[in-house]
Amino acid sequence: MEKIRLTGPEEFFMNIVPLKTIGIDVGHSLTKIALTEENGLSLILFNSKDERNGLIEFLISKKNSFTNINFTGGAAFALYEKLGREFNVSLLDEFSANYRGIERLYKIVKNRELPLSLIVSIGTGTSIVYKDNSIKHLGGTAIGGGFFMGLINLHYKITNFKDALKLAAKGDRYNIDLKVSDIYDKDDNRVDALFREFTAASFSKIDKTSVINKEDVISSLIHLIAENVGMLACLMADKVNIENIVFCGGFTINNKILRKALTRICMIQRKKALFLKNAEYMGAIGALFNT
Repeated sequence: MEKIRLTGPEEFFMNIVPLKTIGIDVGHSLTKIALTEENGLSLILFNSKDERNGLIEFLISKKNSFTNINFTGGAAFALYEKLGREFNVSLLDEFSANYRGIERLYKIVKNRELPLSLIVSIGTGTSIVYKDNSIKHLGGTAIGGGFFMGLINLHYKITNFKDALKLAAKGDRYNIDLKVSDIYDKDDNRVDALFREFTAASFSKIDKTSVINKEDVISSLIHLIAENVGMLACLMADKVNIENIVFCGGFTINNKILRKALTRICMIQRKKALFLKNAEYMGAIGALFNT
């Protein structure tokens, strides 16, 4: 279990925070909790599988302080049923909860309203939502943190996300990835300097004589995910005429390589990439503030 405290404008917590309510986002990999304590938010992170019993014990321990639980997330149903005798429980749409959570988090952190934005949640998989007259799910992709962890577990028996990021930071993906500048002559002015840094073909430098380092492969995988998710997000943002794209979700946590690549993709597509600290808790925050 990991726990952090989030504070903001006093009037925000005094007038808006719901009482005796817990918001819980139960994902395939991570369970996020948001609850109010002393004019602030406590944000708590559990591993959905390994810490399930500890999660239930924690919630039962809060029974005297909290009477309502708003659940969201694809894996929430089992807990919703199990805790229905201990609390007043609700089961909420996760896409709406994600958007509402980002709106609330932006207000807390920036002390102003969220500008019109596309919300791209990169968790186990990736979902994309926006708000018109209502919150709408535009679509997504199966490429995300689950794809990443599954591949590196299959090939390298790596199961810890933090360990994977440390290895990726040591890697040089250009040892195995072909980038645009590897194809175009340096004096060829048909492509600019920014575009030259993009990937022309992932893993395409690998042949039977290659020495393949896992650090390079893991770095390449993160860029592959970033460039595909980023391009999909930009195309969908064009479709609904939105400039700002908020990237969030568990796969973005401390993932500097991913964030840098997403920012570059957005820049070349004339979009603005936004990242909010603690945005992985968006679903739980949105469930907490369900109105």
